[in-house]
Amino acid sequence: MLTVILILAIVVILASLIVAALRRHDSNNYFDQDRQPFYAEPDKLVEGGLLYSQKNYEGNEEHTYTVTPAGEAGLRAWLREPTNDPGFLQANYAGIVDRHEPRDVAKGRRSIHLARKAEYERLEQLLINRPEWRYALAASRLGIRFERACLDFWNDVASEHSLDDPADETEE
Repeated sequence: MLTVILILAIVVILASLIVAALRRHDSNNYFDQDRQPFYAEPDKLVEGGLLYSQKNYEGNEEHTYTVTPAGEAGLRAWLREPTNDPGFLQANYAGIVDRHEPRDVAKGRRSIHLARKAEYERLEQLLINRPEWRYALAASRLGIRFERACLDFWNDVASEHSLDDPADETEE
């Protein structure tokens, strides 16, 4: 009986090793998308017509992605949106759209985060004496802390760029 169990265990181990080896050398599994879901995103953008994909068949199968004109137009439109953009991305890539001043981006983002912080503080006041809403209260307090961190970040960006341009300090 022990011999049969050992033989079955060896067969199972060999089968799993064979499957792993086959999977490793599968040409359709070039990035192992099960473990790295990031690589599924460019394919979705290709399907949407925002990126162009070109395969390199030499060596490992690799893809080169290029932004299409529709993708560039979409990015430009998205960067122009005043409230739908993460300001960090806008601060770093807004120069694609037009002349870009980091202090202006920081000023715009600051007003957005001040309004959000005020809303979270209003919610906190509504929930503070209600034990049945303790999780909502915790979420509103987390929102307040997050918005404070965002305000600190944008204040740092604004002050950093004021130091970069000494001529602007005399104007203020």
